[in-house]
Amino acid sequence: MRVAIVHYHLQPGGVTRVIESSSQALGAAGIAHAILQGGEIGLPALGYLSTPGSHTAAALLNQLRHAAREALGGAPDIWHFHNHSLGKNCLLPAVVAELAEAGERLVLQIHDLAEDGRPENFALIAECQKLYPTGPHVCYAFINSRDQEIFIRTGLPSAQAVLLPNPVNPTEQAAPPKSERLLFAPIRGIRRKNLGELVLLSALAPEGSRVAVSRAPLNPRALPIHEFWRNTAQELELPIEFNVTDRLPPAVGAAADFESWITHASHFVSTSVAEGFGLPFLEAAAHGKPVLGRKIPPLGAELSGQLYDRILLPKEWISPALFRKHLEATLARTYRDYRRDFSAELVNQTQRLQFDDSHLDFANLPEVMQRSVVEKLSAPLSRRRLLVEIDGRHEIAVDWLATALAEKRPPLSPALLAPYSLSTYQASLCDLYGRLLASTRGPVHYLAPSSVLDALLQPETFHFLRATAPSIALCSSRFRAVVFDCYGTLLIAPKTGVQVDPPADAGLRAIIESQGFTAPASPSTALHAAMLRQHATSSARYPEVDLRELWREILQLNSATELSPLVESIEANWHPSQLMPGAEALVEYLAESGIALGLLSNAQCNTLPSLGKIADHFAPDLTVLSYQEGIAKPAPELFQKLATRLASRGIAPHETLFVGNDPLHDILPASAAGFQTALFTGHPLSLRPGDCQADFYFQDFLDLIS
Repeated sequence: MRVAIVHYHLQPGGVTRVIESSSQALGAAGIAHAILQGGEIGLPALGYLSTPGSHTAAALLNQLRHAAREALGGAPDIWHFHNHSLGKNCLLPAVVAELAEAGERLVLQIHDLAEDGRPENFALIAECQKLYPTGPHVCYAFINSRDQEIFIRTGLPSAQAVLLPNPVNPTEQAAPPKSERLLFAPIRGIRRKNLGELVLLSALAPEGSRVAVSRAPLNPRALPIHEFWRNTAQELELPIEFNVTDRLPPAVGAAADFESWITHASHFVSTSVAEGFGLPFLEAAAHGKPVLGRKIPPLGAELSGQLYDRILLPKEWISPALFRKHLEATLARTYRDYRRDFSAELVNQTQRLQFDDSHLDFANLPEVMQRSVVEKLSAPLSRRRLLVEIDGRHEIAVDWLATALAEKRPPLSPALLAPYSLSTYQASLCDLYGRLLASTRGPVHYLAPSSVLDALLQPETFHFLRATAPSIALCSSRFRAVVFDCYGTLLIAPKTGVQVDPPADAGLRAIIESQGFTAPASPSTALHAAMLRQHATSSARYPEVDLRELWREILQLNSATELSPLVESIEANWHPSQLMPGAEALVEYLAESGIALGLLSNAQCNTLPSLGKIADHFAPDLTVLSYQEGIAKPAPELFQKLATRLASRGIAPHETLFVGNDPLHDILPASAAGFQTALFTGHPLSLRPGDCQADFYFQDFLDLIS
């Protein structure tokens, strides 16, 4: 028997450990096998690949066949793919479908699903009609019963769906902990690992306790959440360290590697809200360490320890209005990314499921709300209001944690690890391969493309930490002030300014005359000429006009004549604008969150009325509009004036986020003034040309609401 094992990479992680164990088991059984990987040292087209570029599925299949024959001395009898459908490689589903249709015997091992809390992966498989092939010569291997049952319910024949738990090898001798209370999370710190709850536990733990998180994410898109919690812990001076492996030693004189951290740990800790298998629980037993933290319902009851079902906080700690805005924004992002219809009723259903109890589960809050809970724990009375729920009963969280840390016995005995031993895994794997070799080749069918997603995307399964993450909200939430540009950012508006516009003249004359004034023959020509005259007499590098003054000059009116209504009417008809989608919800959310709001924009007296009711949320002292100052962006003086006004509130430039759509007029001068910057690129009429280096980029205002 010859087996080809295929995966994107062999970087450190759970799937790599499973492949290594498979290789060990197959080697011990005398089964010839080869491991084919992508990346720099493997096949480039097999690694993470979001766009095909010069690669094709046919070429990748030929490369795989050639590499397998070279390594095995002949064609594989079985192809064993790991996570072919995860949305990490745009070519791999087509390769697997071609192999299935060619009658090749396949094992498709599912560790993770793009449809399950990974909407960022879904784009690569959303249009794939042949994602999940079925046939007597195709077998799916699942690492937990939940995924197995979902696929069977969606049409996969039960004979082609086997449970293949990951192997875990006990250490030869469990080393006694070298630290009294060191909670080690042997994880990579991605969002679903619920890092905020690790920070919460560090705040609740008895004095002298420490928490350590093994590694930072590899994916740059996952790093902001990790950094948000690392920065939060530093600011609040909490006893938790992030990304410790190979960077920090667990004790003076100790090594910094993974094994050293395990040796020094008194406990393993897991707060994850989603695990394919739950290796931290079994590895704790394998290393003779007690484990504490959050249960994961899909996993077996034997994967236990000092575990709770939920951490509960009083519902009055969370504003229902803010919670709903977070929920609405998160659901809208997630359903958008999963290409499903979104509705207000969906928000209502989900909120009822999440918010109708007297308490809320800490884990199912967006990170900015989790942080607000952690901040409350500086008050002794607040610390005792958090509860843990265990099998329906409640305990005060600080008391439970102190008791759990006093427990030093491992949660599983060596006998209970037997089903997860390498010998058991070897027998299961060999049995799977043997049955597959004995199967007859048959016609290939495919599960309905949407069936798995439909089973998983339900209101009752919603979880903030498994939904689409905001792109920059976790960063913006740490700012004390957010200042917006108006046109092209908060407002959709045509790019035209004051110019000669003969087709508009008749309408302009009608508006002027309706307000009792005598209009010139060509109002647009008169206005343009007046603007040029004022610019010519200005000494400013970036001069700005007040349209009211120009119209007073054109209409030969005295300076006391109030022309704001005229300007508002003219601009509403000549240069109509409307709020950018999501702008109203964002501004209201930020205002309710207590963040100071300001405007700095090239604007006229009609601009604030154009914003409608959200105009009231912007502080007058933080509103700097060009027509009032006589100068326009990108004049540095405007940004310095804003900085001075913020300073009078005790807010520094680095604590302020400036949001704009123009690289040259918004981002560069704001950065030069010391502000953090966010470039909005989400509307075809908004983004202006120019190069800049913004701190954040976003396409949807929902991304500013976590």
